[in-house]
Amino acid sequence: MLLVKLLLLPVAVASSVTIYVSSVPVSDSAAIIPSPIPLAQIEFDADQSVGTLASYTPPTGAYISDHLLRVGLSDPNSGSWRGIVTSAASFAEQYHKKFIIHVDEKGEPYHIGFATSAKRSGGEVEVEIVKRSPGPQPVLNKPIVLNAEGKIDSKEPEKSFLQKYWWAIALFVVVQLVAGGGEGK
Repeated sequence: MLLVKLLLLPVAVASSVTIYVSSVPVSDSAAIIPSPIPLAQIEFDADQSVGTLASYTPPTGAYISDHLLRVGLSDPNSGSWRGIVTSAASFAEQYHKKFIIHVDEKGEPYHIGFATSAKRSGGEVEVEIVKRSPGPQPVLNKPIVLNAEGKIDSKEPEKSFLQKYWWAIALFVVVQLVAGGGEGK
């Protein structure tokens, strides 16, 4: 049993992912882009739906009251930002905070979300892992089968005598009932 646990340990460690979430104040000037400020270190296993918060430092400073912050993942190689823009006021003490990490099929994070709600009992900051799933597929009808000439093969099944001439029989019965027979003299 111990041997099995030791053999599975590298697999469990290999699937664990650590990401560093940063925040960047949104400035009025497009020319001035501040450097990312570390916000949280999150560890998660892509197979689980909940991650753990290794460290969390809420943003502080003069801009915290009325500014917007970008919260997300920064890729230093490409310079791309994956995340959201939120109010800096959402990091206040009266709110329950939740990081939502979206991962692809390989377990790699491709987007991060941030949500707040009214404070409740329990932990202050929550981490949720959301796996990408395939979207709904259309439900298609039966395929149309074409004959050798490229036309729809429309052979209708033979109808019985009653199916073909029901209307004539009904008309005959109605005429017989309406006309009736004459009284004998």
